[in-house]
Amino acid sequence: MSATVLLLLSTSPGAWAKDLQGRVGVGFQAGLDDTAALTVRYGLPVGEAPMNLIVEAQAGVDLRGSVDDTWTVGLRALYAVVAEDNLNLYAAVGGAWVSTGGYGRFRLQPALAVEWFGFGLENLGLTAQWGLAIDIGGGVDFRTLGGGPGLGLHYYF
Repeated sequence: MSATVLLLLSTSPGAWAKDLQGRVGVGFQAGLDDTAALTVRYGLPVGEAPMNLIVEAQAGVDLRGSVDDTWTVGLRALYAVVAEDNLNLYAAVGGAWVSTGGYGRFRLQPALAVEWFGFGLENLGLTAQWGLAIDIGGGVDFRTLGGGPGLGLHYYF
């Protein structure tokens, strides 16, 4: 069976990864905290495809009408460690200022993210991310984000 798999891999056509260099993406996602955030991404022109290095700015506000006013402003860098046909797997690191009820703290977030581009919708990226939140302010606190992956949507121009 392993010989069959090797034969199929050696004869399959090459897959072209999604090249996002020099492109701007606008969208939303579960951000560097538990609130949804508006995001703007830019693919840095770093060389030959499929190397993708994305910088992202995001801002989010909790609009659920809770007692505590919650808002976040942050930056993130994403590097494509795996580039598949219409899919990129990123290693990411982000930093944000998170304010809840007037109490602010700095958040550092290492994460993994995946972005998928459907066939026929080459400019629309669906994202999912998993990460660790390291809060610094009044002590250091470690936790994972949310109850599942942070989901999002980005359109690239």
